[in-house]
Amino acid sequence: MTFSPRELRPGHLAALPLAMPEQSLTDPFRDPSAPGLPRQRWRAACRAFVGLLPLGLTVALVWTSLDWFRLDGRLTAAEGALAGLSGLAVFWMAFAVATAILGLFWRPEPAPRPLRRLTVAILLPIYGEPAEETIGTAVQLLAGLAGKGRHGFSLHVLSDTRPAEAAQREEAVMAAARLRHPGLVLCYRRRARNSDYKSGNIRDWVVAEGHAHEAMLILDADSVMGPDTVLRMVDAMARQAGTGLIQTIPRVLPGRTVWQGLQSFASDVYGLNMGRGFALWTGSEGNFLGHNALVRISAFAASAGLPHLPGPAPRGGVILSHDFVEAALLRRAGWGVQMMPEAEDSHEDTPETLMGYLRRDQRWCQGNLQHLRLLFVPGLHPVSRFHLLQGAMAYLASVWWLLLLLLWALPGRDGTPPPPMTEAGMAAVIAGLLIAPKILGIIAHLRWRGLTPGEAPRFAGLVLAEIVISALLAPALMVQQVRAVLRILRGLDGGWVPHVAGRSDLRSLWRCHRIESGLGAALLGLSLAGQISLWLLPIGICLCLTIPLAALVQMPRASFTMRRVAPETTA
Repeated sequence: MTFSPRELRPGHLAALPLAMPEQSLTDPFRDPSAPGLPRQRWRAACRAFVGLLPLGLTVALVWTSLDWFRLDGRLTAAEGALAGLSGLAVFWMAFAVATAILGLFWRPEPAPRPLRRLTVAILLPIYGEPAEETIGTAVQLLAGLAGKGRHGFSLHVLSDTRPAEAAQREEAVMAAARLRHPGLVLCYRRRARNSDYKSGNIRDWVVAEGHAHEAMLILDADSVMGPDTVLRMVDAMARQAGTGLIQTIPRVLPGRTVWQGLQSFASDVYGLNMGRGFALWTGSEGNFLGHNALVRISAFAASAGLPHLPGPAPRGGVILSHDFVEAALLRRAGWGVQMMPEAEDSHEDTPETLMGYLRRDQRWCQGNLQHLRLLFVPGLHPVSRFHLLQGAMAYLASVWWLLLLLLWALPGRDGTPPPPMTEAGMAAVIAGLLIAPKILGIIAHLRWRGLTPGEAPRFAGLVLAEIVISALLAPALMVQQVRAVLRILRGLDGGWVPHVAGRSDLRSLWRCHRIESGLGAALLGLSLAGQISLWLLPIGICLCLTIPLAALVQMPRASFTMRRVAPETTA
C-alpha cells in the first residue's frame, strides 16, 4: 500500500525519477556536480597526532620487547611473533587513546544559518519491528519539526516486513497516525521483494521517490532524535553546498536491562568524547553509521550505488555493512562526509541481552570483513581506506589477541623463567592503554556536564560497574568474535536477521556460551597445574563466569534500583 507525499516540489528538483547506477570498483569516479571542499590545514596536524602517537608507542613497545626476549642471548620464533602481535594490538589501542585525547580539545561549532530551504524526507526502514513504538517515535519527530517552519519535512516508512499480519498492523498504525496528525505528510510503502536488505530498500526509494526531495534523514527502527538536532543538521547542509552526508554521534538509550544501561553509560561518558576526537581528525572524510544521518539525495544517487561483490556470500554478494562503503564512495566522488558531535540529541537502542548483542555483532563482522576486498578500490580517499580497514580490524583484532594469549603461554614451559618484567610490563602497558580512553572520557564528561556532590556516588558506582563487567566479559567477546571470523572463513552466511528481544533461559545461555565455558575450564586447570603461564589464569576465570554474567546483565535495571531503595523506604 503506497501513499504519495502531499507537498510542494520546488522547481529546481528533478521532475523525473533519479538514476542510481552501480558504482565501479575498478575505475575512479568524480561527480561533476560536486562543488568542491574547503581546505583546513589544522586538520593535518590532528591526523599527524593520531597517527604518530600510536606508531611511536608501537615501535617503542616492540623494540623493548625484543630487548627483553634477547636477554638470554637468543630470540625464538615464538618470542618474535609475540613481539610483533603485541605491537599490532598496541597500535590500535594507542590509536583509540590518541583519538580520546583529541576529543578533549573539541569545541562546538556555532549554529549555521541556512542559505535556503530544503525539502527533507525522513526515511524509516523497518523489518518486523513493533509497529506502534517504531512508527510512533518517527511520527513524534515529524510532529516536532512541523512547527519549526524553516524546512519541509515528510515521513516515509519503508517496510521490508515479511509476515502479512505484521504488515497489516503497520498500515493500521499509519492510518491511525494520519487521523491524529492530518497536517503531516505520512507515507508508507512495503516492498514485494526484500532485495539487498536495508541498502536495497533505501535505494529503491531513492530511485522511485528521491527526485521529490533534496535530502533524506535516515533512521533505524530504534532511532530517537530531537527536532532541534535535526534542524541543526539540515541548516548545515543547506549552507554547505559540498557536504553530501552529515552523521551524528548516536548515544545509546538506557533501555530496560542491565546490559543496556551499562552500554548507555559507556556511550554517554566514553563514546561521546571518542566521537568528538574522531570528528576533529576526519573532517570532510568522516564516516557513515547507517542511521541518524542526513544525506544529500542527488549526491547519494550519483555516487553511492552499491554493486554486489564477486562470488557467493559471506565474502561476496550483497555488501552488508553498506554504510562505510557508501561514505567512501561519496567522498571519492568529491562530496564531503562530516561528523557532527554538536547534534547531541541523537540516540539509538542496543539489544537487551548479551546474546542479542552477539547475534547482531556476527552480521557486522561479516559485513566489515567484506571491506578488506574494497581497500584498493581506485579513487578512494586514504582516510576512507583507513575507515574500511579499521572496521575490519575491529573483528580481526580478536584473532590477534587470541594468538597473542596463546604465544604468551609458551615462554617458560621448559623451566626457564621468562625475561625479567616481560609479562608484567606487557600487562601493565595493555591495561593502561585499555583504561586510558575511559579516564579521558570521564574528564571530558565532567568538563562539559559537571557533577554535583549528590550525583558523585552513583556516577562512581556506574564507572566501577562498567569497567568490571566489561573487563570480565572481554575474553568471552574475543572468543565469540573469533568464532564469527572462523564461520566466515568456512563460508557460512549469517545473512540479515531481526534483533533478538527478551531474556534467554539457562539452556539458551549454555548453547550460546558453552565454548567459552569449556575453554575457561581448560585454561583454569592448565594454569593451576603449572602447564601454562599463570597470567592466563584471570582469562580462564573470566571465561568460566560468562554464563552467570550473561544472566546477570539481562536482568531488568529496575530490580537493582528497587533493592537499593527498599531498605530506605522501610526505614
